[in-house]
Amino acid sequence: MKNYKIEKIENNIKKIDAVLLTHSHADHIFGLDDLRIFSVALNHEPEDERGRRLLAAPPMPVYTNKKCIDDIKKRFDYIFTPARDGGGHAKLNLIEASSPFKIGATTVTPIPMTHGYLEATGWLFSEADINGGLKSIAYLTDCNKISDSSINLIRESAGSLKHLVIDGLRIKEHSTHFNFLQAMETAEKIGAEQIWFTHMTHNESHDEIVEYIKEHLKDFPGLAKAESVLPAYDKLVIQC
Repeated sequence: MKNYKIEKIENNIKKIDAVLLTHSHADHIFGLDDLRIFSVALNHEPEDERGRRLLAAPPMPVYTNKKCIDDIKKRFDYIFTPARDGGGHAKLNLIEASSPFKIGATTVTPIPMTHGYLEATGWLFSEADINGGLKSIAYLTDCNKISDSSINLIRESAGSLKHLVIDGLRIKEHSTHFNFLQAMETAEKIGAEQIWFTHMTHNESHDEIVEYIKEHLKDFPGLAKAESVLPAYDKLVIQC
């Protein structure tokens, strides 16, 4: 018998409390099928005579906007149709998020944004800090416009905004994404201790983006208050 190497699943995720979707483009929703394993209880529940599990976890809450919900129901219609045979499918509860809600101790505030002509939703995650105030992380991708009302919503709801993760595609302008300068302009309006670009192309290397940001920081004096303005990178972990 051959000796097979067992690869470690690095993050060892065994439970997902909820899923938050920004919009319905393929690179953001086509992993929904992989939620199937999290839709069943992970202990050894009993099975019927056809091998189907008799006990199952409740449907997983999926929060997003109405347009995204409509698109998911079209593209993944089989998920919402009872399976007659086979192993079944992910069990999802699609929830239109239009106001703040709680996931455990975290308050989640949906942030309306525009991604070209498409409605998108950013997310503000807030928890109590040791002084009784709030500390937050904002996740804002994909977008090319965030209205003043949405910016004000972040500023009024965040308390201390520790991290801002914001769409920053490339140097050149784009019709549906912020370029680097637009991301810096919007980040200056929002204000955060640490700012991270995400959804970047490969047109520039990580080091080139770092240098580009340094070169243009002088054009955005409000960013002088930030501890750092940097491109995100694989395996980056941020914490409040």
